[in-house]
Amino acid sequence: MRSLIIAVGVAVSSFVAVGASWAENVTLRFSNWLPPTHYIVTEMIQPWMDSVEEATQGRVSFETSPALGAPAAHLDLVSTGVADIAFVPHGYTPARFKLTELGELPFTSDDAVTNSIAYWKTYNKFMLGANEHRGVKLLSFWTTTPSQIFVSDPLTTLDQLAGKKIRVTSPTLEKIADTLNLTSVSASASEAYELMSRGTIDGTFFQSDSIVAFRLDEFTKGQINVPGGFIHSSQMLIMNPAKWEEISDADQKAIEELSGESMARKFASVWDAKAQEGDDVLAEAGVVVTEVSGSELEKLIDSLQYLRTDWVEEANKRGIDGQAALEYFEKLLDENAVE
Repeated sequence: MRSLIIAVGVAVSSFVAVGASWAENVTLRFSNWLPPTHYIVTEMIQPWMDSVEEATQGRVSFETSPALGAPAAHLDLVSTGVADIAFVPHGYTPARFKLTELGELPFTSDDAVTNSIAYWKTYNKFMLGANEHRGVKLLSFWTTTPSQIFVSDPLTTLDQLAGKKIRVTSPTLEKIADTLNLTSVSASASEAYELMSRGTIDGTFFQSDSIVAFRLDEFTKGQINVPGGFIHSSQMLIMNPAKWEEISDADQKAIEELSGESMARKFASVWDAKAQEGDDVLAEAGVVVTEVSGSELEKLIDSLQYLRTDWVEEANKRGIDGQAALEYFEKLLDENAVE
């Protein structure tokens, strides 16, 4: 009789555990640190959430809350379950992510879709084994359109930037700023307005659409561009793994189909459209645009070549064939391999 009771207890416990892990309805709390009207929320994340709810017939739903912590804290907030889902640029946690710096390299592509798909395919082909996203469920990542330099003075040459205080968001940008003899000020996008309005910084690496979205066009007089950009910001949407396991296999499959490369492509296409809008707004505002070209560009490319060399070395340390991954990435870029 005692053995029978134990066996029944084990069976019941197993049934309860399965029932708990596959809850019929799951609500995911999205911690949003961006302005609620920012298009990352309204035109990227919210439409994806709507698609998930539709695909799962409402079994998976979302609840958006104001930021549950600082922007840079959201990786930890999701991994510990304080938040169920969050948007995070990889550069906000630089000590953790090194391989994702591949998607941030300068002089790659002038559009986000081409860069994002080449980046996604390369990461999945070469770098999954390094498990950089351990502790969270990675839904997808993508890159923005290329960042250029925006300043409060109408500068016309790179040399005129020397000594300027510029906002940076990643180790890659810190290295670029150092090469250009700039003073780096590390700050999130949401802090940029206050810093620039007070004159704490003279400018920022950013995309044109983000200059407008964060109202920095009020202070921007000059823009310095290089082909393919100084950097592309690598960004991700992540979920708490325990919360993911509460979702049924069928609904997980539906979410996967709406994530991954599909999400990367859709989100990047929004960045491309917004970049064109941002360019138009800044042109109308009379921002002086300087295109770096000729010998000045060649000198700059040569001076930043070490970024690729450093990335290859870092990838090799993590058990990745860095040179092969870089060559594959650049091959996809050259072929405009977005299909």
